[in-house]
Amino acid sequence: MLDVVLEEAERLLAGVLGDVEPALQEPRGGYGDLASAACFSLAKARRKAPAELAEELVRELDLTGARFIARAEALNGFINFHFNYPELARATLERVAGEGRSYGRGRRRGKVILEHTSANPDGPLHIGHGRNAIIGDSLARIMRFAGYEVETEYYLNDMGRQLAVVVLGLRRLELDREVKQDHAIARVYVEASRMVEEREELQEELSRLMRAYEAGDEATVREFREAAEYCMQGIRETLRRLGIHHDITVWESEFVRSGSVQRVVERLEATEHARRDEVLYLDLSSFGIEKELVLCRRDGTMLYATRDIAHHLWKAERGRAIDVWGADHKLLAEQMRAVMRILGAPEPEFVIHEFITLPEGSMSTRRGRFISMDELLDEAAERALREVERRRGDRPEEFRRRVAEQVAVGAVRYAMVRVAPEKHVKFRWEEVLDFERQGAPFIQYAHARACRILEKAELPGEYTVGELSEEERILVKLVASLPVVVDRAAEELKPSLLAGYLLELATAFHSFYSSARVLGSEKQDFRLRLVDAVRITLANSMELLGIPVLEEM
Repeated sequence: MLDVVLEEAERLLAGVLGDVEPALQEPRGGYGDLASAACFSLAKARRKAPAELAEELVRELDLTGARFIARAEALNGFINFHFNYPELARATLERVAGEGRSYGRGRRRGKVILEHTSANPDGPLHIGHGRNAIIGDSLARIMRFAGYEVETEYYLNDMGRQLAVVVLGLRRLELDREVKQDHAIARVYVEASRMVEEREELQEELSRLMRAYEAGDEATVREFREAAEYCMQGIRETLRRLGIHHDITVWESEFVRSGSVQRVVERLEATEHARRDEVLYLDLSSFGIEKELVLCRRDGTMLYATRDIAHHLWKAERGRAIDVWGADHKLLAEQMRAVMRILGAPEPEFVIHEFITLPEGSMSTRRGRFISMDELLDEAAERALREVERRRGDRPEEFRRRVAEQVAVGAVRYAMVRVAPEKHVKFRWEEVLDFERQGAPFIQYAHARACRILEKAELPGEYTVGELSEEERILVKLVASLPVVVDRAAEELKPSLLAGYLLELATAFHSFYSSARVLGSEKQDFRLRLVDAVRITLANSMELLGIPVLEEM
C-alpha cells in the first residue's frame, strides 16, 4: 500500500518541483513519515538555500484531494510528509484482506535466468554452498513475486578435474551405498585424490580420462554421467530439505559437445585481446583486469572459464542472466563481464557473497574438515528440539519433531540471508535459534501468535478505525510497506532487505501484542483486522525467504 502513498507524494511534489527527482526517503529522527530531499539538488538552480526553498515549496503544495498525506512541513531543507493514518489503515487492511496471499505481488516483468548453488558433484554441500543456495532461492522467490519470470538453474561442472578424480576412484574403490549418495562420493573423492598425489601413473590416467570425456568417448561419458548423477541425488535431497528446487540442470559438457565452446574460442582468438604463449589467453588489461584469462591448455583442452563463456552466451539469448557466486569467484566475474563486452553480448549480473564462520566447538566435527549442510541442519534440528520440548513438552513427539525441523530450516535459512551478501556471516547458535528477539523462530512465533488470537474470534465485516496508537501506526506503516520492500529487494538483488523488514515487522507485532489488548477491547474489531493483516504479511514475507510458516509452536 505504501506504493500508492509514494505515488500520491510524487504527484504532489510534481506540482512544485516540475521534472526534478522527488528523492523520497524515510526521514530520520521521527520527523514525519516520508521526506523529500529534492531541495538540496534544486537549490543551486533556484539560487536559494535548501532550507529557504523547502519553506517556500511547502507553502505552494496543494494537498486538496490528497487521500493519504495529511500535512507537509519544511525542516532543515527537507519536505516532510505526515500520513493520514486512519485512511491509510483502512485502505491497507482492505487491500491485504482482498489480495490475501498475493499481497505485495508486483506487475508482470521480463525473464530472468538465475543460477545458484552449482556445487561440483564431488561431495555434499558445505555451508558456503548452503549460503549460495539460500540466497539464490530467496532471490528467485522474491523476483517471481515481484513479477519476473524466473528460471532457476544448476550449472553442473561435469568436465572439471574433481569429477574425473571421482570416476578414477570409482574404478578402484568400493562405493559405500549404505550412506547418503553425496557423502559416499566424497569419501571416494578424498581417497582417490590421495592416490593420485602419491602415484604418478594415475596422474596420466586422470589426464587421459579428461581428454576422453571431452572427446565424447561413449563409455567414459557413461561413467562420468553416472558418477555425477549419483552425487546429485544426495545434493538434491539436502536442497529439498531446505525447500529449494532448480527448474533446470545444465551440464557443462553440453557446450563442448554442441561446438559452442570451439566457436567461442575462434571468435575470441580473432580479437585484439587474444595472445598465444604456449597457451591461448586473453589480455584484459584494457578493462582494468591485470590477470589474463587462459582459454586453452597446452594439450588443447578447454578450461572451466572458456566453457562458462559459451554458457553465458547461451543464457544471454534466453533472458537476463543473474549468477550467485562465492567471493572466490570475484575475479572470474569481472573477467566474464569483460569477455561479454568483447563479444558484444549482454553482461551477466552477479550476486557475490562472502563466507561463513562457525564458533569454535559449535559442531561435533573433526578439526580441518568442512562442515556439510546436512550436519548443520541436523545440529540445528537437535538444538531446536530441545527448545521446543522445553516450551511444549506436553505435545506429542511427532508435533515436537515436526516443529523442530521447521524451526531449524527457518533458522538456518534466515541466518544465511539476514546479512547482506557482500558481508561475512558469523554463525552464532544463540542468535540463529533466538525465540525471543532476532532469529527466525522469533518471526515464526509472531505468526503463530497472530493465528492464536484469530482462532478466538471471528473477523468483523465492519469496523471503526478511529485514532491509532503509536504501536498501531507502526504496524500499519510496516504492513503497507511490503510491496515497496519486495520491489526494492528484487531490483537491488538483496534478499537481506526483506529479511530486515520481516524482523522489524515481527518485532513491532510483539510490541503491539504486549501493549494493547485485542480481544474484549473497545477497538476489538479494528485490531482483529490489523492482526489478520499482519498475519498475512508475515506469511507472505516468510515464504519469500523460504521460512516455514507455522500456525502453532
